[in-house]
Amino acid sequence: MTTTVPHPHAAAAAEPPGAAVRYRIGEVARRVGVSASALRLWERQGLVRPARSSGRYRLYSEADLARLRRVRRMRQEERVNAPGIRHILAAAPVGEQAVDGRQLRALRGERGLSLAEASRRSGLSASLISGIERAAVGTSVSALQRLTAAYGTTLLDLFAGHKPRGRLVRPKQRAVLEVAGSEVRIEQLAVGATQLEPQLFVLKAGATSDGAYAHDGEEFLFLLSGALTVWLGASERYRLSEGDALSFPSTLPHRWRNEASGETRLLWINTPPTF
Repeated sequence: MTTTVPHPHAAAAAEPPGAAVRYRIGEVARRVGVSASALRLWERQGLVRPARSSGRYRLYSEADLARLRRVRRMRQEERVNAPGIRHILAAAPVGEQAVDGRQLRALRGERGLSLAEASRRSGLSASLISGIERAAVGTSVSALQRLTAAYGTTLLDLFAGHKPRGRLVRPKQRAVLEVAGSEVRIEQLAVGATQLEPQLFVLKAGATSDGAYAHDGEEFLFLLSGALTVWLGASERYRLSEGDALSFPSTLPHRWRNEASGETRLLWINTPPTF
């Protein structure tokens, strides 16, 4: 669905011309996969604050939907209580973005893809993709991986900064990508490697992949400091502490969250470079 062709249940008619599509509570409940009463409860608990129409109907944005899906995961799958969710969301504000959306728009344009086709390939809504490109909404590691995969590339194409030549990469020479309001910092540790992709992940308190993603290859994690929970597939869950290592096939849908009260740092290696 694009911003110009709203879903029949969307409340776009209540918005001024040119405004982003807004959704009423019934449509949001269907999209998020919870009841309308749960949405009202989460609002009372301060987990979401939808706008209101002139007739006092709740109106939810794409950013609200992304936030609510995250709340549902934390509440139903990770068993985090409301105060804990508020703390995590406060540590990771929705709507901030360090990735340059123009790069993503250029990648899509180079491949001749419309927003509708990019949506079909990535599984993300066309309006969300448009918002990321315009820096109107925040993004996440999961969304970026799904978008770059849909464009036939990897997150490597989004790295900014000077890329040194040769085999040696000094700390100040690393290419860096910051995601989700700088709560996730990814530093590239190798240049020109063709069989592996070593990266340093620096995660602020509450940082999360904000969804699962999968791709070809294998992965290896070594936790340098902090604490991290990793979910693999539908049933595997691992809590990593300093010095722990984890390996798994990248084809398993995986997501993660920083469990430390402060920063978590880890070495993350993908082989081949498909992330």
